[in-house]
Amino acid sequence: MLSNRSIGFHGLFVVLLLILVTFSFWSWLFIWENAVFFDPVALKKYLLYNEFLLIGILFGVGGKRHSHGPHQEFVNAVRRSGRQAVLGLFGVLFLVFALQDTFVSRSFLLSYIPWLSLTLFFSNYMAPKWLSHWFFSGNREERVALAGTIEQADQIKPWLERKRIIGLRPVGVVCPQPMPEHKVSGNGASFRVLGCLDEMNEILKKESITQLIVLDLSMGRERLRNLTKLCEGSSVRILALDDLDNYFNHTTMLFEDDGVRLIGLREEPLESPINRFVKRIMDLAIALPVVIFVLPFTTALVWMLQRLQSPGPVFFCRERIGMMGQSFMMFKYRTMRTNPGDEARQASKDDQRIYPAGRWLRKLSIDELPQFLNVLKGDMSVVGPRPHLQKHEELWMRVMSRYVIRRFIRPGITGYAQINGFRGEIHAEADVQKRVEMDIHYLENWSLSLDCIIVLKTIKHCIFPPRSAY
Repeated sequence: MLSNRSIGFHGLFVVLLLILVTFSFWSWLFIWENAVFFDPVALKKYLLYNEFLLIGILFGVGGKRHSHGPHQEFVNAVRRSGRQAVLGLFGVLFLVFALQDTFVSRSFLLSYIPWLSLTLFFSNYMAPKWLSHWFFSGNREERVALAGTIEQADQIKPWLERKRIIGLRPVGVVCPQPMPEHKVSGNGASFRVLGCLDEMNEILKKESITQLIVLDLSMGRERLRNLTKLCEGSSVRILALDDLDNYFNHTTMLFEDDGVRLIGLREEPLESPINRFVKRIMDLAIALPVVIFVLPFTTALVWMLQRLQSPGPVFFCRERIGMMGQSFMMFKYRTMRTNPGDEARQASKDDQRIYPAGRWLRKLSIDELPQFLNVLKGDMSVVGPRPHLQKHEELWMRVMSRYVIRRFIRPGITGYAQINGFRGEIHAEADVQKRVEMDIHYLENWSLSLDCIIVLKTIKHCIFPPRSAY
C-alpha cells in the first residue's frame, strides 16, 4: 500500500531527526562543557535534559508537509525547524522549573539554540531528500501510469509532485479512447500520452510500469475488472482515485458497519444515543434554573412594560418547524403591538410594529427566554439551528436545496450561525446560504465543548449586542 510507504518514510525521518538532534546536543555539550563527561551525576542530568528536548521536538514533528516548489519547501523547513526548536527548548525549561534545578549551565543552553536550529533545519530540509535517495531509488522507484484523461491527471499533479519523495515517478497518461495524433503531439500538458486503455498490456511492458492509478471509476465494471486482472498478472500495483465526491456532488465519507462498507455524506455525532443523552442533560441543566429562577422575574417585568406601552398578551406563541419537519408552538415574550399585520414579515430596524420597550427586550435577547419552556418540553435544545415559520422554510428551501438538512437535529435558542454574526433580518440569498452552512457545520461537528463555547459567546452577545440585534 502506498500509505505504508508514507508512514514508513515518516517514521524513518523522525528516527533520523532524533538521532541528529541527540548527536548535536552531546557534541555541543562536549565542546562547551567537556568536564561534564567526567562526572557521572552530571551525565545523568544532561541525559534527562536530552530526553525532554526530544519529547518537545516530537510534538513539533506533526502537521502537513505540503509544498509547491523549492522556495516553498525551504520556507516550510524553516517554519518546522522553528516550531520544533521552541517546543524542544520548552521541554528542557519545563524540566528545569519542575525540578527547580540550578545545575544546568545557562550559557550552554543559550549557546546551543543556534546550533539546535541549524541541526533541525538540516534535518527538515536535507534529510528527507537523502532518505528518499537511499530507500526509493533504483528498483524501489515506482513508475506510475495514470488511467484517465489528461485533465484528471492534471488535477492530482500537485499530489504526485509531493509523492516523489517516496519514489513515485509519473510516466504518463493512458487515455480511455485513442487520441488524434495532432492532440498528442500538440499536448502542452505536464504528462505524456502513452496510449489508450485497449493498449494497456503493451504499455505496461514497454514503459516498465510498476504502479497504475485509475483516475475514473466510471469507465465501467468490466473494464475495471480487466485492468485489475491485467495488473495482477503483470506484477503491477493498482490504485483507484476516490472520486465519489464528483458522483454525489458532495464530500463523502467511507465507513464500515457490521462487515458492510458504506458511503455517507457527513458525520453526525448526535446520531449517537450517548451524545444525545449528554446534550439533553446539558439542556435540562441550563433550562431548569432559568425557568425556576429567571423566568418569573422577567415575566413580571415584561408584563409591567406591556401594561404601560402595549397592553395585551404577555407571550407570543406561533408555530415553528422543528426536528424532522415536525411543527411545534414556540414561546416568546411579545415585543410587537397587538394586531401587527403580516406576521411572516421579518422584523427590521426601526420597525414601527415594535413598542419602545420591546426594542430593548429584543436587543438584549430577553424576548427569547420563554423558549426554555420549549427546551423542557423537548421541542427545542439550548443550542441548535434557529426554528423558522413554515412560509420562510418553503421560501428558503427554494434558495438552497440543502436547507432541510438542518432538520436532522432539534432547533435551538441560539446556534453556531448566531454567534458568528448571522443573526437578525435576512437581506439576500447569500445570508440564507451562510446560515445554513453554519448550521450544517454544527450538525457535522457537534461536541459538548462546542455547545459550551456557543453558550458562553451567546451570553457575551446578550451583554454586548451586535448591530444586527433588533
